[in-house]
Amino acid sequence: MSLVDGAAEILLVSNDPKHSETGGGHGAKGVDFPRWWAVFRMIELEKANEPDFLLLFESIQDVAELDSATTPSRARVYQVKKKDAGTWTWSVLTGTSAPKAPSPKQSKSTKAITAPVKAPTFEKVSESALGKLHLSLTAFSSLPVEGVFLSNAGCDFPLASGGSAATTMPCSLADLATAHVQLLIDAFASLSPGAPPPDLARVRLEKVAIHSDNLAAPAIAAALELLNERSPEHAGQAKAFVDSLVMQLSPLTRRTDACTSFEKLVKERGFSRNAFLAALADLETVPDRLALLDVWLKQLQTEGVDFMTITSVRTAAARAQRDRLMGGTNISNEIDSFCDDWIATNPWTSNLRPLVEAALAVLRVKFSGHRDHDLMARFVMRAITKCVDPN
Repeated sequence: MSLVDGAAEILLVSNDPKHSETGGGHGAKGVDFPRWWAVFRMIELEKANEPDFLLLFESIQDVAELDSATTPSRARVYQVKKKDAGTWTWSVLTGTSAPKAPSPKQSKSTKAITAPVKAPTFEKVSESALGKLHLSLTAFSSLPVEGVFLSNAGCDFPLASGGSAATTMPCSLADLATAHVQLLIDAFASLSPGAPPPDLARVRLEKVAIHSDNLAAPAIAAALELLNERSPEHAGQAKAFVDSLVMQLSPLTRRTDACTSFEKLVKERGFSRNAFLAALADLETVPDRLALLDVWLKQLQTEGVDFMTITSVRTAAARAQRDRLMGGTNISNEIDSFCDDWIATNPWTSNLRPLVEAALAVLRVKFSGHRDHDLMARFVMRAITKCVDPN
């Protein structure tokens, strides 16, 4: 297979509506979950020094990951599903009833009389998550493709080695208990009569540690680690970097029209490594807030603020920056919002100290349970932010 054939086959499969996923079944969080995971995955790929990658959204299942944005030679197709509680059950993910284990009496006695085993039905398999993954894989005749069911919850499937996939992920469908493997082979074979036997080793079950009530945290933590390696002076912008990527991905999940070329498919529904690196490079054009803090604190010291206060404010500002990086708390966000409103309605003075002291007097009344240097630090950081980004 040539590399050009790989791009053509991707285009062909993506234009078949039965292989795409649109929207989510769990409200806004269900829709957002694949986007936040996709940002996390791109950071993961970049940290692994992959020479190239492309993520396609809602073209082939939820996300399709290619090894190249121009000449793909392999692909990985994902069903990315959020679950608020519990584990995924066999019937939900496969559309079939799980095989029943023999009772202790039947296994010990050869004379036990058993009722006839009811033949399994496969009517719902094609609409199940794993059934859809299998159909997407069989749509490719040349390009090497594997499928992944990925969730924040485990899958309650028994393994041939003992135990459950719910606590032993990742694993492939070929690792499941013998009766379950055979049932899946029969179920998938029913979707493509006459085709080669299904290869269950090509479909994996994976779990990602993304809590449904805090989708952003893992991506922000991964971005912080990457920025500490690549651009330490901009590590404080990890949250802004991740938020920006999620915003850029959002319109890619809303396209439904068929694409006439692979290049158009990439443009309308894809996010490449080059786009990721461009977003990373954009950070270099944004001033580092902590570097500007040094300038402001030196000015305050020049205007007579004592050294111990400056030191305490610097330490508190570093804590505030870490807090902001992880999304903040209700009270810290309230303080920041109050500072923004005060800055917007009060004129700047020629010196910094009168401005900071005037703001501190108001903040003391509003947030009396907080120490002066904490309030000063948050005010100064918000003032710097407004200078850097007036919007």
